[in-house]
Amino acid sequence: MKYILLCVCLLSLLGCGTDTRIQQDTKPTTTAHEQTKTSQDQDEHVIAAKQALSSGDYTKAIEEATTAIKANANNAEAYSVRGFATALNGDTAKGLADTKKAYDLDPNNVANFYNMAMVYKLQGQLNDSKEWFEKVLEKDPSNTWSVYGIATIYADQGDDTKALDWLEKAIKIDSSVKAVAAEQDHFERFHNNERFKQLVNL
Repeated sequence: MKYILLCVCLLSLLGCGTDTRIQQDTKPTTTAHEQTKTSQDQDEHVIAAKQALSSGDYTKAIEEATTAIKANANNAEAYSVRGFATALNGDTAKGLADTKKAYDLDPNNVANFYNMAMVYKLQGQLNDSKEWFEKVLEKDPSNTWSVYGIATIYADQGDDTKALDWLEKAIKIDSSVKAVAAEQDHFERFHNNERFKQLVNL
């Protein structure tokens, strides 16, 4: 469980795809871009796919998104959701292809930036993942789980100072990050670190 991020609010690094336990970074994040859309603007199958994804039913999420794509081959949101669900379901190569397709169709969908960051993270391509988290933050500077995602990347890369700096930023945005960081493998080796203990109230 080394690469997971699941957002309790709606939807946000994952244990290399081997741990099926939902954690604080396997759900998709809601961005300002998505929030401007109304339910009427979204395909019912995309809505169902997102709901399935957020509940951990990746197979259903893939099925619903695929139905949406069959109805509209240019449905960027459906490709993005299917890509993330496919990666979480174990096929990161196909998942990345779908999220890239989503980007080609709609290069302004910030939620897809997050999904791409997560797919790269699941692949272990941490520098690429960080780049896409940073793209999210360019548009949505207070996106908690992208800030936290960068913190976990630095932790996994052994850059403890930057890991804790970014963790602190995430906690300032949303204090629920404390409980996530205290439980995840990314920060397990930090449990005797005084700064970490102060940050998460261990």
